[in-house]
Amino acid sequence: MSLFVLQDDRSKVQIMSEEKLKTVPGNFVICDVQTEYAECLFRILTDRLSGAYQFHLFADIDRAVEFARTAGADTFLVSEEYREQAAPAPARRRFVLTETPCAKVIGDSPVQPVFRYQSAEAIIRELDGKPEAAPEPEKAPVKRPDKKSGGRHPPVKVDAQGLIGIYSPVHRIGKTRYALRLGRKLAMQVPVLYLSLEGFSGGSYYFPGEGGSDLGDLLYCLRQERTDYGLKISSMTGQLGRLDYIRPMRNEADLRDVKRSEWMRLLDVVGEQCAYKAVILDLGDGICGLYDILGRCGRIYTPYISDPVSMAKIRQYEENLREAGREEILRRTVKRRMKRKGADTAKDGG
Repeated sequence: MSLFVLQDDRSKVQIMSEEKLKTVPGNFVICDVQTEYAECLFRILTDRLSGAYQFHLFADIDRAVEFARTAGADTFLVSEEYREQAAPAPARRRFVLTETPCAKVIGDSPVQPVFRYQSAEAIIRELDGKPEAAPEPEKAPVKRPDKKSGGRHPPVKVDAQGLIGIYSPVHRIGKTRYALRLGRKLAMQVPVLYLSLEGFSGGSYYFPGEGGSDLGDLLYCLRQERTDYGLKISSMTGQLGRLDYIRPMRNEADLRDVKRSEWMRLLDVVGEQCAYKAVILDLGDGICGLYDILGRCGRIYTPYISDPVSMAKIRQYEENLREAGREEILRRTVKRRMKRKGADTAKDGG
């Protein structure tokens, strides 16, 4: 772990003698007028690219240029406002954070533009000079017979993209396992984010380990006047294989207090500022605006079991949708028949 000391209350420079700095390869200098954004990007880069560079964060461009002259810089990343002032800094590679996607290089400057409002993974690919990895070819799935043929699990198709809702009025049938299984399969082809919108999600069971930021923290950030939501989301995600997720909210009462407009805002931000091709929404009954969220989904999977009580709940749910004028939700719904009742017996979501 690198040590840092505050310079002029804003700039961060690693504690190291001038002589040693001159011998250390791979200095990565960051200078941005948006200090909160820069702090977030700095933390992500030092975590994802640790060992590849020595990272140095500045808010004062003159200090950043002087540091590069003294210690040398492999990479120099600045905001658009500092483009001209950064020109004298010696660096092997230069990048400028732009407000516009696909910004063009001005004149014959060797500065490469990087759109700041994209996912951390996309920024790192551009900074590290690595193209986006092509999805691995999918292996031919092993065909499983349905129940009539004695199969154990319902088939999982992985051709859906966009918002994918997983909801059922029938509880304890393995819905969350099914959602995660679907997400992991789809993530073999495209980038996928899993979000649990359940009051009692059992998050510590599905996502063990030390607790960190959760969906509640992200919703809090959405209430602030920020512009770096995509980067913030990237910094909060964990991984299950290739599937990204944000930890569910811990407090059920807090989830019930989230307004419909806030859920809509969250979906807008994820769609506009993140690079995910699919978002799995594991939906519970306690959220405000459930039907509106389902209405945003391009596909909805509804797990069920065929006992009389469960079928009565499914019929009531469908009747409620028709009465509410939400037949489009039914048209986009795919029912998935689960084999056995009980979360403890619904293995792998089925």
